[in-house]
Amino acid sequence: MHADKQIDVQETETEADTNLELRAPAADGAKGANQTIKIEDLTDTELRSAYRIAVRSRVMEEYFVRLVNRGEVKFSIWGPGEEIHGAATALALSKVVKLGEFGMILHYRSACLATMWAELHGHKDMTLDLTRQQFSRSTDPMTGGRMMVNHIVMLDLGLLPVQSPTGMQLGKAAGYAKGFQLKGIDNGVSLAVIGDGTTATSDLHEAMNAASVWELPLMILVTNNNFAISTQPHEGHGIKSLKTYAEAFECEYRECDGRDFGDVYRTTLDAATYVRDQQKPLLMLADDLPRLNAHSSAADPSFDLTQDDPLLSFGQSLVDNGVLGEEDIVRRIEGEGRDYFAHHEPGTIMAEQIDEMKVILEQVRGEPDPGPESIWEHIYPPFPDVEEKSAEGQTSISYAGAVRAATSNIIENYGGVLWGQDVGRLGGVMTATAGLGARHPGRVIDTPLNEPLIVGTAVGAGLHDGIVAMPEVQFADYSLNTFHWMVYLGNMYWGSNGNAKSSVIVRMPVDPFGGGSVYHSMSVDGYFSPIPGLVLLMPSTSYDVYGLLMTAADYGGSVICLEPKFAYRQLLGPAFPGEPSDLEEINALKKSIMRGEIPRIDPSVRVPFSKAAIRRSGEDVTIVAWGRAVWTSMAAAANLAEEGIEAEVIDLRTLVPPDLETVYASVARTNCLVIAAEDRSFAGFVRTIQGHVVEKFQGIPTRAVGQKNVPGISSQLSVEEATILNEHTIETAVVEVWQRASR
Repeated sequence: MHADKQIDVQETETEADTNLELRAPAADGAKGANQTIKIEDLTDTELRSAYRIAVRSRVMEEYFVRLVNRGEVKFSIWGPGEEIHGAATALALSKVVKLGEFGMILHYRSACLATMWAELHGHKDMTLDLTRQQFSRSTDPMTGGRMMVNHIVMLDLGLLPVQSPTGMQLGKAAGYAKGFQLKGIDNGVSLAVIGDGTTATSDLHEAMNAASVWELPLMILVTNNNFAISTQPHEGHGIKSLKTYAEAFECEYRECDGRDFGDVYRTTLDAATYVRDQQKPLLMLADDLPRLNAHSSAADPSFDLTQDDPLLSFGQSLVDNGVLGEEDIVRRIEGEGRDYFAHHEPGTIMAEQIDEMKVILEQVRGEPDPGPESIWEHIYPPFPDVEEKSAEGQTSISYAGAVRAATSNIIENYGGVLWGQDVGRLGGVMTATAGLGARHPGRVIDTPLNEPLIVGTAVGAGLHDGIVAMPEVQFADYSLNTFHWMVYLGNMYWGSNGNAKSSVIVRMPVDPFGGGSVYHSMSVDGYFSPIPGLVLLMPSTSYDVYGLLMTAADYGGSVICLEPKFAYRQLLGPAFPGEPSDLEEINALKKSIMRGEIPRIDPSVRVPFSKAAIRRSGEDVTIVAWGRAVWTSMAAAANLAEEGIEAEVIDLRTLVPPDLETVYASVARTNCLVIAAEDRSFAGFVRTIQGHVVEKFQGIPTRAVGQKNVPGISSQLSVEEATILNEHTIETAVVEVWQRASR
């Protein structure tokens, strides 16, 4: 049935679920795991609240099942069977951790845990929030209707953003735990909740490595329902003993019966207390959880009556201990059809929750969908409004020296932290981080050899206010196994409707240079430029790499800075304010930087995002370039000038989002265009710039040139030179388009 029909899912009958009389005759009721609820530090009020929230969560998700069955919502994902575990976990955590010293990243079956946690901290509308998210309404306060249900983010409650790919919460949680260490919070706890299927992912291994090496206050909670969608344990993961796995990392281990409220509560209380007090990691298994409605609406969502239901046994235990009355609890009855409510007598508490759910549904049905124009909102956090000072002369500070200076300033003034392979003791293979470890102990960190660990943990650390995470990937070639993280960095702010962003500046050396060969020579602008929401930089001068990195720190969003390898030891571009003019002082400055020292540069220097620089003026042809290709283009332009062709060379500096207006203004004068880059022209970013210009100036002569379209770069220098962009290629392209434009 179409959603516009506004059906009442409580009362409308379908072939799938007839005779849904909620108050059917009494029958044998409590069927579920044994429960222990006699816990000294829990009051009857807390136990009643836990039951009420568990029932509320069950009602909400079983209504979502109905909505899907009737076509009122397109998809849902849920967790019936985990309510008792969720309520007990939230209660235990609330006894141990405090807001501001705790963060958790849940998964899609954690609705009850989130609802209980929110209720305990004064937010009583989580069911309304999740229903809005289920309907993809613009009123969804977490994602504005952009994400599917249970993509929870409420930073003020310590609920960090949930993402769709299972496992990524582990890297984020590990990085968030590292953030507590960096901020000097000595009782912080970070929690990641995953399913048993996620133990097969590399994300778990990365998080466990980080937790072990850095001794993180990280708690990883594995909820085991013995399924990963349809995959069974013997098919889905090779870890036979999580206890042994934890011991291999010298990580504490706990386990409990995930169906038993008391066991979950006590074990979680003990586990969280250990992590808080010892500031060390712990892996916990909540075992034998039932999955009562399959993985999602993509499978058969019928309620599984063959499994024990902890909600029933918990309710009966509360009755047996005088906490609730017989009339209060939900009981199993004989019924017909696939629908949950056809097989259960609700009792007074569930009946109240059903009535509340009806009210919520009526309200949410009347709320608006996001408008088509909303797609353009929250693509980027606001860019800093910075002024670029005029700069002249020739710098005596190398590109690597400028990177060091910017990184040092960000550490000192923005809570920056640098980590990556060999960035500390060695100072980076390109010397771009030399001297930083000695100057900033504890803020420059050598990491395990694992790029997803390096970037993923940085994403988590960057979720903290007051931290700018600066992961370095040693060679851009090895960034491709972090592509998952780059895409997530691009969509986090948009997907959360502006509620969450990670302050991350990912740096990496790029492009062929000096016989680096395959896997040490890649240009990756063509890989990362199609990711919306990322700011992608490729500075070509010392001044620009410094100024853009400082602007990135002001920005507080997600930035990738691609650094041409050829540039690190070069003195490129204009001088910084205050650079020496005396020859002896200039030589002393150069030598100090070569020794690995950190030059002092005016911390107010900035270069704005998305503002191109005109490196050379000309009226005959426009050349657009970035990175090393700028300098190749400048040399080509000088050669062309001797032949009477004056080329204007534009350095984009920011690739995404690009300054197309400067390009358009130049092309409007010259009427022809060459785009030059170190990356391949085949399917490369050069084609994006070319396409924009051709759409605006139809019929204009253009060429896009770059590296030849072969699989890699040879270690033989002469073959490398034959493969990469060179002056002759640019000059030939310029002459061609200029001649066509002159006809």
